[in-house]
Amino acid sequence: MSLITKLKERVMKTSRENKLNHFYSIYKGGPIVDVGVSSSARIKGENVFLEEFALRPDLYTGLGVEDLSEVAAAHPDKRFVRYAGGKFPFKDNEFDWVFSNAVIEHVGDDDAHLMFINEMLRVAKTVFFTTPNKFFPVESHTNAIFLHWVPGEIFYRWCARYRPYWNETNLRLLSYSKLNSLMKKSNAQEYKIYKNSMLGWPLTFTVVCKSQN
Repeated sequence: MSLITKLKERVMKTSRENKLNHFYSIYKGGPIVDVGVSSSARIKGENVFLEEFALRPDLYTGLGVEDLSEVAAAHPDKRFVRYAGGKFPFKDNEFDWVFSNAVIEHVGDDDAHLMFINEMLRVAKTVFFTTPNKFFPVESHTNAIFLHWVPGEIFYRWCARYRPYWNETNLRLLSYSKLNSLMKKSNAQEYKIYKNSMLGWPLTFTVVCKSQN
């Protein structure tokens, strides 16, 4: 394992721990839906909330677009729901909380981002979600350096050659201004965006928002 890989894993581990600590510091009780559960951990710590869940298992529901049967078999005391994307298969205010770690950047374009936020707000009273900062020098999914800053298709052409899994459909990074613009357009009654920094540079953003319901 290279020094760079070791350093990245340490940074990401610390970042995930900080997100979990933040969530549990504001959690006031009630059922939670973990939005964006993966069928397998392509990236270490991808299902961090599930793996590190610190509450009664009956408070947990995992939602994802992939086949979750393997995950469900590994966690038989928890509930998992698969859906096709778009509208969530839950009633209004079915949960007290949403937790979603680094998922919104994978759902599509601006319209899909806004729908995703509004669906989280529809099914829960309080929403806690995170996303990487587009303008951090190293892109966390691809390890590209600065290329993701360049306007146009340069970054995606590079991905097509060197990181073919990622494309404009499944990776749309958000800056602070874009995230703030989306939240202003959303159905949030109130929201706050936290900058989670490394060496003074925002690495990720955490949004905590409440629904109007």
